[in-house]
Amino acid sequence: MSDETERAFVREILERNRYLVLSTTDGRTPWIAPLEYMVDEDLNFYFFSTGDSRHVRDLEKNETVAVTVFDREQPEYTPDLSARLNGVQMEAVAHRVDPDDYSEAIVAAIDALDPPMPPYEVFKVTPRRFYVPKIENGVNIRMEAR
Repeated sequence: MSDETERAFVREILERNRYLVLSTTDGRTPWIAPLEYMVDEDLNFYFFSTGDSRHVRDLEKNETVAVTVFDREQPEYTPDLSARLNGVQMEAVAHRVDPDDYSEAIVAAIDALDPPMPPYEVFKVTPRRFYVPKIENGVNIRMEAR
């Protein structure tokens, strides 16, 4: 897969799906959380969460996270692994976004969602590395996308 093809693959997966899985840690214990997201043109993610959720408490101690987005349109399984499982894994950092820095897209999403429950805050996930699937010797492995 060429660099351009890898980038197109990453963008396509991220733009056509709605949920990411965020992995955090408090330094001792790992935690994962499925979260609905929006993605911007630079492939940064934004999610909404309450300030007292476990993953947010973890982020206050350690902003380094792992993220995966797996494609809801997976190919049919084949025993020889020739069907490439589609998804993107990332090494990233995440932090709370100051309300003064909300983009128009974030404000529009808040207005559209109109969260009825506790006050939600916005968090930004900035990927540092992307990993994509690759079949090598019949095995589905991950390689870093450039």
